Amino acid sequence: MTEVQISQWRELRTSRPEFAPPFFAPDFAAAVHAARQDVWIAILRDHVDQVVGFFPFHRRSVGFGRTVGVPVGRFLNDAHYVVADSSTQIDWRLMARQCNVVGFDLHAAIGASSDVIESHRLDCVQAYQADFDGDSEAYFQSLRNRHLTIEKQAQKTRKLGREIGPIRLEVDCRSPEVLQQTIDWKRAQYRRTHILDLFTPDWTRRLIQYLHRDTEREATIRSLHNEPLRGLLSILWAGDRVAAAHFGMIEQGRLHYWFPTYDPELGRYSPGTALFVELICAATANGIDTIDMGYGEQPYKRKQTATTSLVACGTITDSSAHRLIYQCRSSWAALLKKMPLKEPAKAAWRSIHPNAGLGKIN
Repeated sequence: MTEVQISQWRELRTSRPEFAPPFFAPDFAAAVHAARQDVWIAILRDHVDQVVGFFPFHRRSVGFGRTVGVPVGRFLNDAHYVVADSSTQIDWRLMARQCNVVGFDLHAAIGASSDVIESHRLDCVQAYQADFDGDSEAYFQSLRNRHLTIEKQAQKTRKLGREIGPIRLEVDCRSPEVLQQTIDWKRAQYRRTHILDLFTPDWTRRLIQYLHRDTEREATIRSLHNEPLRGLLSILWAGDRVAAAHFGMIEQGRLHYWFPTYDPELGRYSPGTALFVELICAATANGIDTIDMGYGEQPYKRKQTATTSLVACGTITDSSAHRLIYQCRSSWAALLKKMPLKEPAKAAWRSIHPNAGLGKIN
């Protein structure tokens, strides 16, 4: 892409608040391409050949010589859509034909109109974020009053400090060794909870390491309110021991909460919650205006955030065969989530097929 096109992308992105998540930045697409080398950019033009939109994607084989378009970064991407002005009419089926794919599979589409959702039979799920309005301390107090879990965390955190070591938050840790420890803990957590290890493919680890690089960073901490997109590794220390860690993306004061993890030996202190609480309290002082938790209706997101929105998921395609296969897989996944004794069943299945579902991120 040319510098002019990248500038057009940035300008279109600022036209809509829905595109604030860092996944919409051309920098994210560039980082994923550096890690995978297979990012394509659909550039939309109007009838007079003016650029009106951008959509970064991967081509994924679905068999029989056919491919489908999937969002850049695969299932690590928590927010995606065509970056275009809200008045732009997007012909998804024409775009699919010109991109040589049978359609586009979307799992967290932000900015889709009700017409698009209805005409393409997309489903919707909730996404969560914490907006601080310039006072994260006040936000924390409100959160504490609403949720007993947050209220009780202070006692656990004090106990952690007494029994292990003084509590300290490092908002912006630049250590590659601590980053590697964070990845190792997260992978162990995936195994313990019988969830697909998102760091199995080499490219996901390369992406995290690429985003974390900052060789020219100043020694003194700058306000994160003005930061361009990059990785942010935050650590909760108990003495000289890492109790919990989180790796996410920061851009212009918006932190996307991505990969939280903790030392399992300290689980009785709920160090992951302690880290989140400490990060909220320190947010405004460090230039963090919003913590975006992404899509997915996990209980901890409801406890830690106050703002919700809807994102769309589903497939946009002219292929009845692809739609049928997509719907069958989605229905099967939904059924499994509702099964009684699903946790033992999931553990048994994962022990036999440790890489089941790997196609979602490959």
